[in-house]
Amino acid sequence: MNTTWMDVSVAQFQIFMLVFVRVIGIVGVSPFFGHRALIGQTKAGLSLMIAMTLFAAVPVTIEPVTDLVSYVLVAAKELVLGMLFGFVARLVFFAVQFAGEVIGIDIGFGVVNIIDPLSPEQISIIGTFKNLIAIITFLIIDGHHILLQALSKSFDMVPIGGISLSAAVGTGIIEMTAAVFTMAIQIAAPVITALFLTSLALGIVARTVPQMNVFIVGFPLKIGIGMAMLALSLPLFQMVLVKMFNTMGPNLSTLLSRMSP
Repeated sequence: MNTTWMDVSVAQFQIFMLVFVRVIGIVGVSPFFGHRALIGQTKAGLSLMIAMTLFAAVPVTIEPVTDLVSYVLVAAKELVLGMLFGFVARLVFFAVQFAGEVIGIDIGFGVVNIIDPLSPEQISIIGTFKNLIAIITFLIIDGHHILLQALSKSFDMVPIGGISLSAAVGTGIIEMTAAVFTMAIQIAAPVITALFLTSLALGIVARTVPQMNVFIVGFPLKIGIGMAMLALSLPLFQMVLVKMFNTMGPNLSTLLSRMSP
């Protein structure tokens, strides 16, 4: 048997497994591809197909590794890169979910959370509704294509085995995560403003007409105004979503540039 052929095959297999580890980290955490509705076997198969497609174009920058510990450390770094990549891509969906929770509590739906069969926790009805709209908008603007293109370019910006996990990476993740609260307020602002004015008006009525039971009147009134404002603000919500999704590409580029050697 040709020893040189065996050496080349082992080296290629090692590189392919590193590519697969990075891809499965991204697919497992990223929006849409990492949705809980997709079973683990489907995610693994999709990751394998993407890895096989990208393998031929991946620049090779490492030599075959004979030490198992060194190879496991490199694979762990690739997995961390993939998971951070997917986490940054999912930040907008975190903001949407948070905005839905805030709106639901303000309207009065804080006690009617439902058990999501796709996650081990209770979630707000409004949050679920907004999250579904976010997923549809993400697919309409070809966000999944942007994600796959960024995945392909990640091998050029951060070659296999060339990941640098410095303090700048942690600082960048913190800054991007902090922006989630700003995005959530922007999404929930129309409904929150309308409900605040409603509460202010009910407070004035309670002071001027003390015989009126404001609690009994205010509860259905806030629900009606909140749902009406939620429906009226849907076009604005979609515009804000598109603007936020457009920042996904630059955020991913920033992350990869900070992780590049």
